[in-house]
Amino acid sequence: METEKETTAPNPSVAPDGEQPSALARTDSIPISEEKHKQFGKIKALSMPELMETCFPVKPSVIEGLLPAGTYLLAGAPKIGKSFFVLQMAYQVSMGEPFLGFSSRPGTVLYLALEDTYERLQKRLSQMTERDSQNLVLSVLADTLDEKLLEQLVDFLFEYPETVLVIIDTLQRIRGRTPDSCSYSADYDTMSKLKSFADSRDIALLVVHHTRKEGAEDVFNTVSGTNGLMGAVDGTLILHKDRRADLDAVLEVVGRDQPQMRLHLRFDPAHLNWELVKADTELYQEPPEPLLELVAQLLTEEKPTWKGTATELSQCLQGVDSGRNFTPNWIVRTLNAQQEILLRQYGVRYLSRRRKDGKSIFLQRDGVR
Repeated sequence: METEKETTAPNPSVAPDGEQPSALARTDSIPISEEKHKQFGKIKALSMPELMETCFPVKPSVIEGLLPAGTYLLAGAPKIGKSFFVLQMAYQVSMGEPFLGFSSRPGTVLYLALEDTYERLQKRLSQMTERDSQNLVLSVLADTLDEKLLEQLVDFLFEYPETVLVIIDTLQRIRGRTPDSCSYSADYDTMSKLKSFADSRDIALLVVHHTRKEGAEDVFNTVSGTNGLMGAVDGTLILHKDRRADLDAVLEVVGRDQPQMRLHLRFDPAHLNWELVKADTELYQEPPEPLLELVAQLLTEEKPTWKGTATELSQCLQGVDSGRNFTPNWIVRTLNAQQEILLRQYGVRYLSRRRKDGKSIFLQRDGVR
């Protein structure tokens, strides 16, 4: 059995013996490591072993399978129904309701409807639902990025710390006035500022934008502006129709942390809601990881927690299934890389902490205190 090389993992946001948040609770940003790695200006150098043995915090998705934490573009032709789409998303996420059949994480949602009025929002929401959401906050005014937009968003999150989603409708309303506003660098810089803000706070930020009149073989090439917009964000959603008057539309989704999807939607004008009709293909499912399945079997209602070293965990797992032999190093690498799957699919929390006598692993069934 291999000897485990111990490196430092970040401190968990909650102590193993303290109260645990729910599986969909917001997590705070945690430094990569307690150790001082080699640094060259902004370059923080981690060797591959250090990287593989680092336990990063889980960043919960806002809409499972559709909108992870990060920064995203939603583009479509004018008057195609984008504002109805994001208002519905804002309301249903704030209520913790499924959106287009995808489960959502409840929390505060800020919707900057910068091309609307409060009267119009009131009429749309009254037609969309009979229930009010205390967690949905709306504004029709905001500064630009060249002014104080980011400062205002920081202040908002300080006042509403349970915020999970910020929607900006539209990009043009918050762009600064620069001479090269149509250049790749200007587009990339605009979205990078928003992405840095969202990444530092583990929230999702969705920016509404337009597509060009000219078509393209690849629908993602219809996004108005340069490739700098898509290059800077974590993902892009394109809403398009064959004809503007159609009630049917297609939502194309591509991103770094979710599979590429094509969803067929239909608009319900009576309730101003988009509904999922079908997906062209089933969502990709990772094949089961034997290690995660054995870890889930190790924790029972009688023994919902486990604590020890990777070597001790390897021995315990052999007791569950003698036919498998996981090395301590493989256990640490796999749990570090797949801790989010372990939590979401198996309901088991994984924490790793460096102690004087070596690295300690803590496993706990979610919901147990």
